[in-house]
This record gives sequence, C-alpha cells and structure tokens, in this order.
Amino acid sequence: MKAARLKRPWLTTPEFIGVTGSAGKTTAKDLIAGILAKKFSGRANPLSENQLLDVARTILATRRNDGFCVMEMSANCPGYLDPLLELFKPNISVVTLVRSDHLSAYHTREAVAAEKVKLVKALPSTGTAILNADDDLVSAMAANCIGKVITFGFAPHADIRAEDVIAEWPQRLGLTIVSGAERVHVSTQLCGTHWVPALLAAVGVGLAMGLSLQECADAIALVEPTVARMQPVRTADGVDFIRDEWKAPVWTLDACFDFMRSAKAGRKITVIGTLSDYSGDASAQYVRAAKKALEVSDDVVFVGPWAFRVLRARPSGREDALHAFTHVREASAYVNSIAKAGDLVLLKGSMKQDHLTRIIFAREDKIACWRDDCKFNEFCEVCPKRMIPSGMPLLDSKSVQISSALSANAATLESNGLQVLVGLGNPKSNLVGTPHNVGYEALDRIAATLSTNWETQGDALVSHGRWKERDLCLVKLQTPMNLSGPALKALTEQIPFAPENCVLLHDDLDLPIGTIRTRHRGSAGGHRGVASILDVFQTDTFRRVKIGVGRADQKINAAEYVLAPFREADREPVAKSLDAAADRALALASGQRV
Repeated sequence: MKAARLKRPWLTTPEFIGVTGSAGKTTAKDLIAGILAKKFSGRANPLSENQLLDVARTILATRRNDGFCVMEMSANCPGYLDPLLELFKPNISVVTLVRSDHLSAYHTREAVAAEKVKLVKALPSTGTAILNADDDLVSAMAANCIGKVITFGFAPHADIRAEDVIAEWPQRLGLTIVSGAERVHVSTQLCGTHWVPALLAAVGVGLAMGLSLQECADAIALVEPTVARMQPVRTADGVDFIRDEWKAPVWTLDACFDFMRSAKAGRKITVIGTLSDYSGDASAQYVRAAKKALEVSDDVVFVGPWAFRVLRARPSGREDALHAFTHVREASAYVNSIAKAGDLVLLKGSMKQDHLTRIIFAREDKIACWRDDCKFNEFCEVCPKRMIPSGMPLLDSKSVQISSALSANAATLESNGLQVLVGLGNPKSNLVGTPHNVGYEALDRIAATLSTNWETQGDALVSHGRWKERDLCLVKLQTPMNLSGPALKALTEQIPFAPENCVLLHDDLDLPIGTIRTRHRGSAGGHRGVASILDVFQTDTFRRVKIGVGRADQKINAAEYVLAPFREADREPVAKSLDAAADRALALASGQRV
C-alpha cells in the first residue's frame, strides 16, 4: 500500500479513470479498456477485483508512459470509497447507475448515491465526469463536478445517446450511438439490452480521451462479454448457457427476464440461486421471482437453502415447469437431464453462495467439487480444488428426474388419508441417545403409546397403528440422513401417501434443548434429511415437528456435536421434549392445526 501511495504522484501521463455504479461497472471497465487500447497502452483491474488492495496493485502495475489506468470501485458501505479515492485520485469518473445494492448497509438509493458521488467530487477542475442522464440520482451528481460533464443515455438531452437498440438471442446487442451530428452503428458481443448504459459510458470515456465515435464502435465490437455477466457458453452438444452468476440482487432479475422473453431458442430454462439486496418478506420475493421467471421460461429451477419458498407459485396446468433443489448437485442433475441441443439455459445466482457454473462443467464431466459452503468468491474454472471430490452425494437419478404425479399435485397419488409419521435419524447403533437421533426416539414413544411393533419394509422400519379413528403408519428410515428422500420415495410405491398427510420429526440445532416447534411447510432450514425429502418430492408441504438440540457452547463443531451423546444435564429436558414432540405429532395426525 505504501509503495502505491509513493508511486501514484509520479504517474502524471496516464489518465486515471474510476468507475462505480450499482451494476455494469465491471463491463464498463472492460469496454473502456478495450476502447482505449486502440490508441494507448494502459492498465485495468482484473475481473471484479475492486477493493483497496486491488487499487494499490493496479497502480503498481501502471507504467509512467501508459496512457490510462482504469479501475472499477466498489462501495460496499458508507465511507468505503474514501481510502480508495485518496489513493487513486481519478482524472475521469464514471457512474453507471444507482440502484439498491448493499441495501442492508445503505437502506435507500439516496444513501447509495451519497457514497458514489464521492467519485465525482474527487475530480480536479481539469477532470471529466461521465454520468447517466437516465438515472435521476446520477444525473444530479453533475452539480458536484468542478470539471467537465458528459452525459449518456436514452434521454434526448444526453450528450451520447442510444437509438435503435436490439438484442434478441442468438443476436447480440446492437444499437446506433448518436453524439452531436455523428451517428454510428455498433455491433457488440454482449447479451441483453441492459448493457447499454455501460456501453455508452465507455464511449464517453473514449471521446473524452480523443478517440472518434467510429474508433470507439470498432473497438467495442472486439470486446467479449465479461466472465459471469451474461456470458454465453455453448457446450459440445449444442446447449447454450448464459452465465450471469456473479451476483443476484432482486432488482437485476427483470433485465434477465427481458432477455429470456425476447430470446429465440428451442426451449428456455431459467436457473436461479440465492437472491440478495431486497427488503421485506423473503418468501414473497422468491415467489415473485418464480412467477416472473415462469412467464418467460419453459422450465424454471431454483436452488439453495431458500429454494422451496417458490413451490407455492406453481401455476395450475404447468406444475412441472417449476422445481426447487437444496443442493446445486441435484439441480445440475435435473437441468442436464432435460437440456438438449438448441436449448437456452440462464444461470442467475450469487457466486459465493451458489457457484452455478458447475452445472455447465457437469455436462462435460469437468467438476468433482459439489460443496455448498465453500464461500470462495472466485470462479470454479480457476479453483485448484475443482476436481477434488467433495460435497453431498448425488441422489439417485430416478429421484432427481421427478415424475409429474409426484411433483405436480399430491392429490393424484393413490392416497386413502393415511397419516404417516416419519422419524429422522441414523440407524447406526452408536448414535442412540445423540442429538442426531431424536426423531427416532420421539417416534419410539408414539409406537409405545400405540402398542405397535416394528417390521422391516425396504429401507425402513415400519409400524402400523390407529389413533383417534385415524390410520397411522410410523416410519424410521434406515439410510444415512442425507439419503432420506430416496428411501421415503421408494416407500410410497408400497404405502401410497400424500406429502400433506406426512409429519417429519427431526432435530433442530437452532432451537434450544427442551423446546419443540411445528412448521406446516417451508424450506429445510439447513437439515440435510429434510432437504433430501423436499428435493425428491418437490414439495414443501410436509408438516414438521422440530425438536430443539441447540448447543450451549457454539464453539463446539456442529457435525461432531450431533453425533455425540447428550450431556447428563441435558437428558431430562430432552426426554420431556421428546414426550412433547410425540404428543404434537399425534395431534397433527389427528387433524389438529397446532
């Protein structure tokens, strides 16, 4: 950092160009670098490396005789830009647009703008601000510029305007750029019309640096889409994927849906991972996203811990068009089982949470890592651990390829109203008396109440009884927890039942010992057994009795804790909660809503 501070004053020849905005700054930076390379040597930060240390590295890589140094700048929270600008000292500042990114830190668009305007305020009197005339908060930043201002957009008063914009896949973005009396057609390699602000901003920099409009257009035609920003990838067997999985703020979804709406393809498939930067109820946001995706896609897949929120958005008559999976591996298996040559698949997710590009790699057997918790903010293609086997095992292929009878409408199952109570646990004898097996033990209490015996049936221990004029079937699955789904699905072939008539009893690390909680639907909440069942049955309508097994000491490793016997001090409250869980499950089975 010190070396960069010492070097920056000596770099008097290069123009230092800072780029910020809620979206499009990486693409704008790449387009700027591509345009200026027509006439100058220079440097740009790689990929989306846009934090303080990245600024220092980019300055250190810049030579005294370079013509430019372009740097995108993140503004993760109030005050974030201050040290970056103190070090970088821009001559040209670009602001693409202001939206609701980093909503938890800023709360309002106005607060976001108050941070980003610092890039404009940092300009000297000889500097130039390139501002979006179509964004009210960005155009207002002109009042904070003591140098020159160049505006861009669709607005008639913009200095650089876009006209005749079209981008219908497989056609790439094309448009006419107007600057003064000049008009030039531009053909790009970009996918989607929402890149117009980034493109116009880059042209603004080019013109400010002395290039002609035609020179800018010629250079833009050679710039490839930025990695994971609506980046097209065609597999060897002819499936077109659009990678847009760097981040997924809710407000960016509309641009993706617009792209899919106008696209021409044999079939359109949309895959959505973890959403971010939204306010209000998360379930409502996911459901809203699912409904919009269904309007423009033949098949929609949600993946991640919150994916099952969307299943209530299934439209009548198109139930099989919407699927949800907890793990990327299951989503990948499903997508790759249906996609074929001529199909268009959009991947929209958050890099650190989802790594959806693995769906493409899996199609060509170029991935072995299926972790859902790596949290690395880097692309899988450069990860040295990509081919090291890890993560959850894949459910059997028959389970992933959901049948319409199972996924669409539980009423189509041959059900006689039988109530099925499923205790989740692990059949290993050394796990008796551990947090992992409280579902089994609660079910044992119900079996004792009904005076029934256990019999082996497939991969389960099954017991039948009757409670308050209701036929009950008790089930203890005899498979590893994360394979509960396939085992329970196999049991439905022998004992038909609807998911709505099933109650799952299981442990919950987020609830303190001695407590129980009932849920009538929803996501798996991080429980691998529940996640497996929801993945296979493609419905979240399983009722649940959650038994608290929370750790008193959060420093204890969770995986080790759930497999170790309860402490002596915890056994009495655990026993009481198991009794209460058994009573709660019986109440649910008898028709009470508790």
